[in-house]
Amino acid sequence: MKRTSKLLCILLAALMLLSLAACGGGKPADPNLLKVGKYELLYKGACIMKDYDGNDALVLTLDYTNNTDENDCYLLSIVESATQNGTELTLATIYTAEDSFDTICDGQYADVMPGETLEIKSAFVLTDTTSKVEIKFEELFGSKSASITVDPSTLSQESAGSSASGTKLPGGNGDPLPTQPDGTGDALLDWWNGDWYGWWIMTGCWGYYEDMEGEWWDVCGTIDIGEDYMGTVTLWDEDYTEAEPMVSAAVSLNEAGTSELGTVMSEGGWFTDIPLEHADWIVDPGLLDYEDMIHISGFYENGDDEFTYDIYLRPWGTYWDDVAEEDLPYYYYDWYLPMIEAGEAMPDAIGEGAPSGGGSSSGSNTGGATGDIPNGDGIVTDEQVQKGYVYMSEVAKDIFNTTYEELAAYFGVDGQFDKEEYSDVYEANMRFYKWISSENPHNFIYVNFVEIEPGVYEISAYNTSGFSGSEAIEKYLDEVKAEAAEADKEAAANAVMKEVTLEVLQFAQDDVKVKIATSIPESGWSTTKDSLVENEDPDAFGAGEILFKVRSAVADFDSSKDSFENYQEIEDRVIGGITFHGRTYEYIGYDWIEYVAQIDDTRALSIGLIDMDCVEGTMPDIILNNMKFQ
Repeated sequence: MKRTSKLLCILLAALMLLSLAACGGGKPADPNLLKVGKYELLYKGACIMKDYDGNDALVLTLDYTNNTDENDCYLLSIVESATQNGTELTLATIYTAEDSFDTICDGQYADVMPGETLEIKSAFVLTDTTSKVEIKFEELFGSKSASITVDPSTLSQESAGSSASGTKLPGGNGDPLPTQPDGTGDALLDWWNGDWYGWWIMTGCWGYYEDMEGEWWDVCGTIDIGEDYMGTVTLWDEDYTEAEPMVSAAVSLNEAGTSELGTVMSEGGWFTDIPLEHADWIVDPGLLDYEDMIHISGFYENGDDEFTYDIYLRPWGTYWDDVAEEDLPYYYYDWYLPMIEAGEAMPDAIGEGAPSGGGSSSGSNTGGATGDIPNGDGIVTDEQVQKGYVYMSEVAKDIFNTTYEELAAYFGVDGQFDKEEYSDVYEANMRFYKWISSENPHNFIYVNFVEIEPGVYEISAYNTSGFSGSEAIEKYLDEVKAEAAEADKEAAANAVMKEVTLEVLQFAQDDVKVKIATSIPESGWSTTKDSLVENEDPDAFGAGEILFKVRSAVADFDSSKDSFENYQEIEDRVIGGITFHGRTYEYIGYDWIEYVAQIDDTRALSIGLIDMDCVEGTMPDIILNNMKFQ
C-alpha cells in the first residue's frame, strides 16, 4: 500500500519534530559571514541558556540568507555539527516558556524566499562552559562547508523567556471533552485512554528503507494513562499483534497544549528496534483539523537507515466520515466498519474478528493465491529468517533486481502469499509474501514484489518483524558472507567467460590512458568506460563494481583519505605482473577494497572493488587474476 500525500496537519506537527536542525557557511572577507554554496550565514552572537533538562547549552544567533532561485529553509539546506574537547555535541531543546512547546530554534523550518534573510537560532548541549566549541556548517546536498569557533567562557547566561503560571487550559470553549467508554471521572484521561485505530506512513526514507518511500499500513493501539498522568502507548500494524507490538512507549500527559485536550509526550520505550526518549513524541490534538484525532510524528534512525513516520489515530468506534477518501485507513470499509457496526471490540490483530461477510483481512495469509500465483507456507527456521535478512540487506548486491523465484530458491521454499494489489505509485501490479520462523511465528520477513514485465516480479521493498536487524547482522554477517562466497565460487567455476578491454583516461588528461584487459562472465556482468559491473544493467542500483582510476602518482589517490572510515592496510597483491598496495575502508556510504600502484613514471592506477568481497575462487578474484595492462 502506498501514499505520497496526506492530511494537511502533517506540516504542522512535523515542524515540532524538525525543530532541532541547523546550517551554515563562510566568506573569507569577514570571519562572521559564512558562505556555504548558495547560502549565507551571518554570525551575530551567542549566549548560554538552560535546556529542558537543566543542562547548559550554547545558543547561536545567525542571519540565514537564501541565495538560490527557489524558496528554501535553514533546516533543509544546511547541516550543522558542533565539537567540544573532541566530542560531538548533541542538539539542545530549549522551550520559549515552561507552558509552551515552541522552541527557540523553530525558525529553522520557516520558508525563506530567494534573496531574503531570516534570523534563526541553533542550540547545543555543552560538556562544560570553559572549553571552546567549533561549529561546522555543511550543505545538505553538496560539498561546501565553513566553520566558526565560539568560547563559552566569554558568554553571558540568558533566559529563554518567563514561564506562565497556573493550569488554565488554552483554547477551551466550555464544551465537554469527548470521552471513550469506561471513564475514570477525569475528562482528560477519559479522552486519551482506550482503544485507537488508524494508519501510519513512512516518508523521507534513506538507506535500507529508501525503496519504501510512501509505504503505509493500518494500525491499532491502546493508550493507558494513570491518575499520575504517566502511562503507556502500545501500537501494532498489520505485521504485528498486541502481544508482539510495533511500539511500546512510556508517555506523560500534560494539561498544557493548544486545546483543552492537552499534550502527550514520550518518556521512554521503543519503536520497532530503536529506543524512544523524552520528547521524541510531542502529540497535541489541538494542532489537527479533525476532531477526535491524534497525530504521532517521529524519526527513525539506525545507522545509515532513516525515515520519518507519521501515525494518525482515532478512538475505536469513531466514524471517519469527515475525512477525505484518500486519508482513510486502507481497511476502513472492508474490515473496520463491519467490526464497529457489529459492536465488536478492537481485536489484538488487524484483520481478525471480522463479522461474516465483512471483507478482506490484512496482515495474514488471504488464501487468495490462485492460478499461476506461487503460494507456499513460507516456513523456514528462525536462523534462516534472520540470515535471509542479513543476506538481503548486507550481502546481496542487486537485491532490488532479484525475482520472486530467485528469493524463493534462496530460502528453499515458496513464500506465504499475503495479497495482490495494483500500486498507483509503481503503476504496476504488486504481490506480497512472508517467510516465517518455524520456532516463532512473530519472526518473519515481509517482501514486496512489483511486476516489471508480464509475469516477472522483482523485489521493491522488504521489512522485518519480531527480531532486531542489527543483532542479526552482528550474529550472522560473517557466516552469510562465507555462504555467499561458497555459492559464488561454484558459480564462478562453471561460468562462461568473455574477453573485455577498457581504456581508462587519466583525470583531466585525455591523452594519457591505461588499457586494461581481462575476462568477465558472458552473463550477469557489464562494462562502462571505466568499470566492470556485477549486473547486466550497468546502472543497476546496489550492484557491485570494479572501478579503475588513473592519476599521475599514487599519492593522488589519497586526496579524500581524511574522509575514509575504518581504514586498514591489507596484504599487497600482484595484478598483471605489478605489485599493488592494498587497503580497505568505508567511503561515501560504500565498502571499498582498493589496490593502488605506480605503473610507470607518469601513471598510477587504482583498482577499487566497491561493495564487493574478493575471496579466493570467487569471480572478482578470477577477474583480477586475469587482468593485464598496456
